[in-house]
Amino acid sequence: MNVPIRWLPWPAACKAAGALGVLVGLIFDVPALVVTASAGLVLSFVGAMVFHVRARGFHNIAFPGVYLLVAIATRGWR
Repeated sequence: MNVPIRWLPWPAACKAAGALGVLVGLIFDVPALVVTASAGLVLSFVGAMVFHVRARGFHNIAFPGVYLLVAIATRGWR
């Protein structure tokens, strides 16, 4: 399962938007934005984990796994 290179900017943009949403929500004290953005990040990284398992790409599954744990920790922080 190879992902075409032209598809890569889309998930990267979604993850950047989620991280920016968490950051802005924390700075300006908007809990709904933090929860929504972090939930989106959690879903994104769950999808990445599923894709790695389906593609049997276990050699680099630690990267989305660590980011998933960070996203989950961020969601439960507030």
